[in-house]
Amino acid sequence: MTLKFFFYLLFNGVIINLFYQVSAYSAPSPTAIISGEETKERIIWLVEDKKENINLLAKKTPDTSTASYIESSVISQLTQYNVELSRGSMKRAIHYLKTKKNVCVANRFDLPERREYSVFSNPQSFYISHKLYRYKQTTPLPESLFNNDGEIKSIPLVFEALPKSTLGVSEAVSFGEFLDKQIKQLHEVNIYYRGGTNRVTGLEAMLYKGRIQLLLALPLDINPSSEQSIHLEQYSIEGNPPYVIAHINCSDSELGRKIITDINKILANMYKTSDYYLAHKKWFPENELDKLQLFLKNKFTDDDYITPNQE
Repeated sequence: MTLKFFFYLLFNGVIINLFYQVSAYSAPSPTAIISGEETKERIIWLVEDKKENINLLAKKTPDTSTASYIESSVISQLTQYNVELSRGSMKRAIHYLKTKKNVCVANRFDLPERREYSVFSNPQSFYISHKLYRYKQTTPLPESLFNNDGEIKSIPLVFEALPKSTLGVSEAVSFGEFLDKQIKQLHEVNIYYRGGTNRVTGLEAMLYKGRIQLLLALPLDINPSSEQSIHLEQYSIEGNPPYVIAHINCSDSELGRKIITDINKILANMYKTSDYYLAHKKWFPENELDKLQLFLKNKFTDDDYITPNQE
């Protein structure tokens, strides 16, 4: 080997070694160093595009919507993440939860089929359960539809008695396992699904205009005028749980499970505060919070969520 050829090999070896070192440095890990600080993991926080979610992060007091206030409080405390709000429909939320690893959405039923592709937090908030609404009808519902407590025996029975009526429901939204099963028993011709922006307020307006005859919705979402209230009928459904339990829902991934763990820590502290109690108090009739507390004691025997004496 000549001296010239030796130096040629040595030079090329140094260049190749430098190339691999630069290449390795150019592909940073998910926690790359930027300006001396680790980058924050990103959360795509999906927000349903409806009225109560306008200016979500400005919900700083418990006298706003229960769900929005608690959701805003949780997001504001997830400072270890880069939380990006993204507005859209529930159909989009479901698609993202199934296909992305860093997605979260609040106010969701914890259902077995959803656990196949996502994970849930401890209870986020509570509501009085869905009711069946009628407006300005000329004839009352048949007595045979009611049980001794004045509850509708079932939604399918209503449509046996009123086969030409239409029920308005929100598209791509669960009403809980119990009511979802009843809705599936109805004929498609008897259901009007509405999605998109202001879907609930849109359905309520359709009820008042007579474009649908029945509406299934949370009392929280129904806001009639004084005149409309006079003609608005509201019915509970037999066997339906009296309260809705909402959860925060994230992608079933390593990151999603980590986020849920952090959210549960935030919620555990919130349960102990007067603000959490007050956030619910505004939206529950007198003495209803006591009934809710009893319901929660029966369902979650070892945990306290809403304590009425916190004022």
